[in-house]
Amino acid sequence: MLWKDPTKYDGDHLRPTPRQSSKILSRSRRLWRQLLHSASFMKCYPLSCSNIEILLNQTPSIPDHPNIKEIVENKLLFLEGSSQWNIGRSKRCGIDNATKKSRSQKVLIGLDMPGVCHLADDILPTWPGFESGLNKSSSGNYLAILVLGWSYVLSARLLELRKKSEKDKILYTDNKAMVFTNSAPSEDGCFSVYIGDVDTHECRWWAAILATGCGWRASLYRSSRQYYPPWSCHLNSDNRFNILRDDPATESLDVLGDSPSSIKAWEYLCKFAKMHHVYDQLLAAFVAALTLPRQGRFGARIVLPRPQSMTGRPTHAELVDFERIPPISHLPHYMALSCIPNVLSSSMFGCFWEPGVDCNVASEWLYPILQEIVPSLKKEEQCQIIVQMMATRRPSSAPLWLGAAITGLLPKLLDISTQHLPPISLEATVWTDSSQSFMDPQFHRQPRIFKSIKGRQFIRREDEYRLLYITDVDSRHYASPPLSSWSPFGAVELKNAAFEVQQHHTCGHRLIYSQWNWQLENELPLYDSGMTFRLRSHSRERLFKGFRFQMACIWSQLRRQWIRLRYFAWSFATRSQWVLPGVSRNEVVSRSATRCIFSWALSDGIRSDEMGLWKHEWLNDLLDDESEDGESSVISG
Repeated sequence: MLWKDPTKYDGDHLRPTPRQSSKILSRSRRLWRQLLHSASFMKCYPLSCSNIEILLNQTPSIPDHPNIKEIVENKLLFLEGSSQWNIGRSKRCGIDNATKKSRSQKVLIGLDMPGVCHLADDILPTWPGFESGLNKSSSGNYLAILVLGWSYVLSARLLELRKKSEKDKILYTDNKAMVFTNSAPSEDGCFSVYIGDVDTHECRWWAAILATGCGWRASLYRSSRQYYPPWSCHLNSDNRFNILRDDPATESLDVLGDSPSSIKAWEYLCKFAKMHHVYDQLLAAFVAALTLPRQGRFGARIVLPRPQSMTGRPTHAELVDFERIPPISHLPHYMALSCIPNVLSSSMFGCFWEPGVDCNVASEWLYPILQEIVPSLKKEEQCQIIVQMMATRRPSSAPLWLGAAITGLLPKLLDISTQHLPPISLEATVWTDSSQSFMDPQFHRQPRIFKSIKGRQFIRREDEYRLLYITDVDSRHYASPPLSSWSPFGAVELKNAAFEVQQHHTCGHRLIYSQWNWQLENELPLYDSGMTFRLRSHSRERLFKGFRFQMACIWSQLRRQWIRLRYFAWSFATRSQWVLPGVSRNEVVSRSATRCIFSWALSDGIRSDEMGLWKHEWLNDLLDDESEDGESSVISG
């Protein structure tokens, strides 16, 4: 293929031309308007929001090995680990079957204080249920109650996995919700929770879970300090629950101090969900609980939906039944997913990223969704439509968007996307099957070579960057991929490319995820190949239920396709009436993405034919101080 010499630049070296901006803007508008149109017809959440099994694909688990290295730093408790990747086979070079390890990451398992949640009327005020053509969903809104219950289960499971002494334990405190028999006094701002016919131990657990303040306290004792699990969450002092039970207590709740194990608390939750017919809400609350750890919330408060009593006769939610609730054996995998840095947030942010959109037009791509659509939806408190749009765009991350909406994280994610570069995680692309960057393993390939009219050979800059990262197997210069998910534009002449690129451009190397390595105290790794849900053995009954769920998903997809066809017919009929407003020049994301991309490869020097790029106002100060790379508005979490 013959190319015009891509090293010759016309006009501005980095900013896109008006034609390039208009092309990306129009393409983005078509996509997001179609998604908005489709979501506006949905009365419930897509079934993909309930498909939490997709989050388990070679996903590691929080280890119970006694010799795992633990790090105390800044009043926080961490484990340490890294991912390991295989380099694809090639007979053309010396790194055949080599492995590459990612930079070591600190995995948060202990906080200096437990979390506090608030209740609000504007956070998912009603529960619409999951979309299905086969059944009705539950009524009422018990999400806050169930999230508080899952908070205990996950915290208790962490202590069971990481317990080193008798000082690592869960204890009840003196705070507890009031318990009544048959009826409770009506009070403003107080919600009565019916727990049915329960024994005193179960009643005491609910009294602690629904207490104002800390009704229970889970802690790991390290270095003469207490550290609290990152899922610990307690009700703030402005809200109160009353508990209703059938029979009066035969024992005083004050004398019962033994807190239940994670599996016993899990049973209490499932019993409550069965009694109120809210297995679908129990599943949604579990994903919400995964978004509680502080390091992934970017400063957002935990805000849960204010509970609402069930109206009318309850109906069974057949598709989201007991079989779909994650068992205790799976929890450590979900917990690792929840607290390994950037995994959940990068999986969600990936919905805004689009293959083929270059770094210098990132602002144009994001403008229609973040400046035209999201503000009005937020103003009208239509978070449900935002979740439905993201679920349709990237079904694999749909459960996480639902969880973020339940805990009040969603608005913060949207605000970050307008001004900053979101974090990326190559591991997350495998574990959650979510595309999020031009560096994703699915895009690794043998680069295509282009020739100019004068016979000069060129390679795309994005392929050059992939090869630089893949072939640095010792991670000396490129231990982490670029901080920007948006691809670099343009091409470089092959003879001027880095030596590694010239040496390996015909090898076809690619990264293949192998395992996660937990760091032991003796500096040796503990290999964790993870768990893939799809490879588990199924009974005939489970296979039937799985088939029924898949058929419901197909029905849901067909319905959305029909809505999409209606949208295309409407847009074609009214295309002459469309007036696309101009975009004000907000270059924040484009500038940050471009700076991150170009500064990433500075260690290989600057090519003489690209000096014009580095004199541009977006990049010129990077040459004076390479450390200023950190200034480029990159958010991690």
